[in-house]
Amino acid sequence: MRHAIAWHDPLRVTRILAPMHCVLIADLAALVSQHGPAILYRRSTVPPQAMTQYWTSSRNRFELWHQTMARYRGAEQSGDYLALRRWWRDHVVVLEEVLVTEMLTRVVAALAAGMEAESEADEISPITHAVHLTHLEARNRVQQIMLFGRGNSVQDAVRLNRLRKGVERWTDAMIGRMSVRSTRTIQYANDRSRAAEYAKETRLFGAGPARNTATLLMNAAMHDTLRRRTTKAAALPEANRAVAKSVMLMLRPDLFDSVGILKSLWVHRLQIGTERTDRVLDELGAADINKAATADGMDMTHDSYFERWYL
Repeated sequence: MRHAIAWHDPLRVTRILAPMHCVLIADLAALVSQHGPAILYRRSTVPPQAMTQYWTSSRNRFELWHQTMARYRGAEQSGDYLALRRWWRDHVVVLEEVLVTEMLTRVVAALAAGMEAESEADEISPITHAVHLTHLEARNRVQQIMLFGRGNSVQDAVRLNRLRKGVERWTDAMIGRMSVRSTRTIQYANDRSRAAEYAKETRLFGAGPARNTATLLMNAAMHDTLRRRTTKAAALPEANRAVAKSVMLMLRPDLFDSVGILKSLWVHRLQIGTERTDRVLDELGAADINKAATADGMDMTHDSYFERWYL
């Protein structure tokens, strides 16, 4: 229960997850993608403060990554092999972080695209897409170092490549299950055809316990795989914590229940249906017929509605 309540409070979640390892960023991406259809169904607006913080924290982390890459270029240009070896020993965890945290960047960008597809707005996706493109640039630089860099061992290159492939597969699985509600989200997958297969598989499970069980098992398998393929130490825990906090701010309080658990899509549909029914009933009981803004044609032509006016 402690962890469930913590997700409702962005400040508490950052303290519980400290130090913020990149695998915990992947866990947050899994949480957002798991409840993506419910979030899209609510069509909730994202607070401007959350978007500002997401942009700022992401840019700060990109700058730290850039400084790390610059130190590698300096060691490479100097021709000092020992300096290159020290760089790999000290900064390989940063390369892992760039690869793994891309999962959250893609999921957030997909969520923003899906929300704006539902509302026909264009307010937050330019920010999330810009962050996504900058992260792609950082990942491409990491891949260049993996392929053409000096000072690393064959084991390092093989392990990082295995991590990259695993991250891409898990990311496509997350994007795929988010695409059940909106197909616009699939554009942020690494392999769109693979993400489409995951989306098809998710639809086959329906909306019952089978889908929930499959989702939880997938999240657990992803966490275990990434833990085994990454270094135990965290590269930039404070920067990761800032990004995670900004993403948590995007999840509005009405998306959670009374104990801090994200509501399912079924609960959101039930809640919205109840709210709409209550609003129609209130308007049908109004003294002025012109105030019945949401009553549909059938309600407004029912005998019990007009008898107040003509009988």
